[in-house]
Amino acid sequence: MDEQWNLVEEIKKLSVGERAALRREAGGKLCDASGRALAAFYRIIPPGLSSRKQECWFCVLTIACLWNVEEAREGGSMPELLRQLAKHQATGGLDARIRSLLDTRWEEDGYLSAKLCRLARMLRSDNRQVMPDADSLLTDVLYWNNDRRTVQLRWAQRYFQTSEEE
Repeated sequence: MDEQWNLVEEIKKLSVGERAALRREAGGKLCDASGRALAAFYRIIPPGLSSRKQECWFCVLTIACLWNVEEAREGGSMPELLRQLAKHQATGGLDARIRSLLDTRWEEDGYLSAKLCRLARMLRSDNRQVMPDADSLLTDVLYWNNDRRTVQLRWAQRYFQTSEEE
């Protein structure tokens, strides 16, 4: 991925209607997207991406469009924001969702994308002004299936490891 690329800045170039079209596709697969969402998507992604990378970009762009990118600020990585959310919820249900997510591989069926989207919707319902860092989420999704599971290890550490102030 080009280090100069900033997903939020690219999303800001889209009209409100185009962002809404992408938002409606959150958790879905690229092949099932509406024509308006496809047009917006292909306008802002870099050319020459493989089909797998396009699915990853689609997942992250649609998740980022859940927030109003004009008003929301990026508040950290997704696992860090989920940890903050879990601290407010006493049920422990989020822990189980994260454990399940860590055991899921990125496949063409869109299952992981749907799980990530559900977690993002939980974050958004808790705080509409703070969104996960889209560039970091994209990098994580692109490398999710790494044989060494470096992304899952980092997510587990950021989510489950308690800091001294907790």
